[in-house]
Amino acid sequence: MAPDIGLVPYRETSDLLLGQAKDFNRFPPARPLGGHKGTFGHLGIVAGSMGYHGAAVLAARGACRAQPGLITLMTPLMVLGLVASQLQSVMVRPLVPDEITFKSITGLLIGPGLADKDLPEDLKETTRKMWVESSVPIVVDASALDWLPSGAFLDKAIRVITPHPGEAARLLNSTVDKVQADRVEALRTLSAKFGGCWVVLKGQHTLIGRNEGEVFINPTGNPGLGQGGSGDLLAGYLAGLLVQPLLREDVGQTIRYAVWQHGAAADELAAQAPNWVVEDLAKRIGAVQA
Repeated sequence: MAPDIGLVPYRETSDLLLGQAKDFNRFPPARPLGGHKGTFGHLGIVAGSMGYHGAAVLAARGACRAQPGLITLMTPLMVLGLVASQLQSVMVRPLVPDEITFKSITGLLIGPGLADKDLPEDLKETTRKMWVESSVPIVVDASALDWLPSGAFLDKAIRVITPHPGEAARLLNSTVDKVQADRVEALRTLSAKFGGCWVVLKGQHTLIGRNEGEVFINPTGNPGLGQGGSGDLLAGYLAGLLVQPLLREDVGQTIRYAVWQHGAAADELAAQAPNWVVEDLAKRIGAVQA
């Protein structure tokens, strides 16, 4: 039975739909037996800066749990050693904006732990250009949300933003109270502003949707997710799924699954120990059975 989450009476015909575990009974699909690293995509992550290198590590660990074929993390040189020493299966290289679209990359995550004062001057412009022109899936989180151009992007390209209410309010020139008062409208307005992209509006019962069509309410998660790093982990896990060609047939389903897994893993941890930390979540995300 779906939980009572305090909404108006639920109607199946509404554009506002409550997600349930059964939605993912056969998802994600089995990986092909003949698959190899090239089959499952190559994710590029642009993340980290001085004082925020942990965000890069958590984003990369989240991506690892999605099992893409390869992951390359690009981070400022000043924190490269700190980041690389904590990651074994991720390729780590210095952040050079002109090189974040090298040919083998088939998807990108930009944003976790990027502090403006430590970044190359042209990173913002490179991000804007890629958002508009690149054919690969792009997930944008945290401070990089402020760099995005309004308007259209390449037709049929996959674009996802993952703001929390504070970031949503800033992007809409509004207030957190107004965003929270009508979260569906905030989501749709954000999506329309940024060309019809997918929006993951985080918070209690995260919303997933676009400016048109259905908006889904995620039923999983708990207040324990309100700790630094949980959003970085989600962004990495989501991007790690979307980089895989097999998981792009239903983009909305994949995004919903990532959010559901993130919350369900947190719920399992909360049932075991009230003082769980994000490092625990990094070990559990992706393993919860629907």
